[in-house]
Amino acid sequence: MADLTSPPHRVPTGSGGGTLISMAVIVTGLALAVTAVLPWAGVTAEFGLVGTELTQAIRGIDRAPGWFVLGAGVTATLLGVLGMTRSRLFTGFAILPGAVAAFALAMFLTDPQEWVERLSFRIPGLVDVHPTVQYGWFAALIASVVVAALAAAALLRRR
Repeated sequence: MADLTSPPHRVPTGSGGGTLISMAVIVTGLALAVTAVLPWAGVTAEFGLVGTELTQAIRGIDRAPGWFVLGAGVTATLLGVLGMTRSRLFTGFAILPGAVAAFALAMFLTDPQEWVERLSFRIPGLVDVHPTVQYGWFAALIASVVVAALAAAALLRRR
């Protein structure tokens, strides 16, 4: 008869789903880190007479919350790598940097000094100046939510 049990010295390999989740956390963690160098906010001036628009942008790393998002992205990536090489539990821990990044993004928008510098005003037909939230902030928010969701999935799949 053939022995159907594995020898005691063999370590069972992780499931393919756990590896895929870890790889997804690595990719989204890197994307989260990259969003810190994208423009997050700015002041847009629209000139009605000439029909042009001028925007002065603020990148994420120009302010403290951007550095938190960058660190959270790198941390999530490292936890994803540890999840692939060691245990899926490490991938689950990536929920913490995802939450830190989302909190930092919220703090970026609620910082009163940021918005005082960018008061909006309008002269109808001539100029309209207003603060804008740029695509980098939205990309960072999506990446932080995806990192947290993937990490939660890794924790739920843990057996």
